[in-house]
Amino acid sequence: MLTAVKRHTNGTNLTRVSLKGILGISFLAALTYAPFINAAQRVVVNEAQIQVEDQTQRTQQNALKKALRQVFVKMSGSTSVLDNAGVRAALSSPQSLLRSYRFAFDKGRTYYVVEFDQAKLNELLQREMLPLWGDRRPETIVWLAQEDENETRVILDESLNTELQHTLKQTAKERGVPLSLPLMDLTDNVNISTYDVWGRFVEPLRKASIRYDVDNIIGARVYRNDASAIPDLPENVVPSGTVESLDSVLDEEAQFRAQTDEQSFDERNPRVDNADGTSAKELAQEESTTMPFTMNEFANYAKRADEGDYALDWVFVGGGKVSYGSIYGDSPEVLGNQLIDAYSNYLSSLYAIVGIEASEREVIKVSIANIGSVKSYASATDYLNSLSVIENATLVEQSGSVATYSLTLVGTVDDLLNSIKLESKLRPVTDSYGQTVKGHSFYWSN
Repeated sequence: MLTAVKRHTNGTNLTRVSLKGILGISFLAALTYAPFINAAQRVVVNEAQIQVEDQTQRTQQNALKKALRQVFVKMSGSTSVLDNAGVRAALSSPQSLLRSYRFAFDKGRTYYVVEFDQAKLNELLQREMLPLWGDRRPETIVWLAQEDENETRVILDESLNTELQHTLKQTAKERGVPLSLPLMDLTDNVNISTYDVWGRFVEPLRKASIRYDVDNIIGARVYRNDASAIPDLPENVVPSGTVESLDSVLDEEAQFRAQTDEQSFDERNPRVDNADGTSAKELAQEESTTMPFTMNEFANYAKRADEGDYALDWVFVGGGKVSYGSIYGDSPEVLGNQLIDAYSNYLSSLYAIVGIEASEREVIKVSIANIGSVKSYASATDYLNSLSVIENATLVEQSGSVATYSLTLVGTVDDLLNSIKLESKLRPVTDSYGQTVKGHSFYWSN
C-alpha cells in the first residue's frame, strides 16, 4: 500500500506506433453501440503518480511535467492532445495548474503523486476544442494466458507479481481505465481453464466474468513468436479485426465443443480399423501433429515471425459484439502496454466529449420521473451537473414526482446518452413492448 509521508499545497483550496493504430482500429470495429450498463467506476482523472529516484527539487520539476502530461492523456483519452499548442503552453508551466503533491512509497519504490486543478484542466481542454473524458469509465477484466520458455501456460491473476502483470495494471492506471485480473481462486478454477483462455473461447470467458460484474472482457494469450516452435492454438484461425455477433460466436463454439466431445468419445472407445492394427486413436494422434495449421496458415505464421519476438492474440467481448486481433513486439511487456493503450483509445472514442463553441451549444429538456423528495432532487441535480457533457442543469418544472430539467450541452445528445449508459441512475422510459419512448424521458434510480 502506498504511504504518504509529505504533502504540499499550492495556493488556496480550489473548488488517451503503427501496431497500436492497427489494434485501435480493430477495437473501434468491435462495437457499433454501447448498451446500457451499470458497472462503471469513477476514477481520479486529475491525479498522476510518477516513480522517482530521489526527492530533490530538480527531480520534482521533471516529475511534475511528466505528471501533467499523464493527466492530459488520462482526461482526454488521447495522446494526440499533447501536440496542441494550448496544452504545450500549459506543460511549459505546470506549476500554475498544481493543486497539491506528496511523496509515497511502495515496495521500495518512491513515487511523486500530484493532483492538478481539474476545473482549470476542463476549461483548457474545452477551450482548445479537445476531447474531454469524464471520470465514469467502464470496468474491464483481462483473462491472459502466458506461455513461458518451458511451454508452461499460466493465467495471470491479481496475486502474481510479474513484469507483464505490472505493465498491464500500470498502463491502465495511467490511462484511467478500471482494469482487473481474475482471482483464480477455487470458483475461477471451476468456471474456466487455461485451455479456455488460451483458446480465447468466448463462452467460458463470459461465464467466468459474471461474478466480477464488469462491462467488457478481454481474453488474450502471449507466446514466443518463433516459426520453428509453433504453439498449439486450439481454434479456427480468425482474421484480425473480424467482428461477429456474440450469439453467432457462441453458436460456433457450441458446435466446436460438440465435435470435440465426439472426438473424445471416439478416443475413449478406440476401434481397430486398419490391417496393420493401427487404432483410430493412434491415427487421430498422428493427424494432430500437423494441426491446427494448414500449409497456408503455416506460411502466414512463418511470415509474421519477423514482426516481433513475441505475439499477443486477443479477443474483445462487449456490447453484444466480439472482435479478434493479434499484435507483435519485442517483449510481453511491450505487448501488454500496446494492448491497454489501444483499448483506452477505443473507450475514449466512445465516451470522450469533443467540445462545441459556446454559441452553438444545444439546450434540451429532459423529464425525469421518481423525483419526489428534496434528497432525490439534490442527488439528480448533482449527478447531471457532474457529467462532462453537461455544462449546466437547471430544474424548470416539477409536476408530481416528474422533474423537467433544462440541460446545456457541451457535446451532442448522443454523447449525453452514452454517458448516461455507463450507470443505472437514469434509465430510459420504455413502453409495454420494452421500446424506448420518444423524447428524453428517464426514470431516476438512486
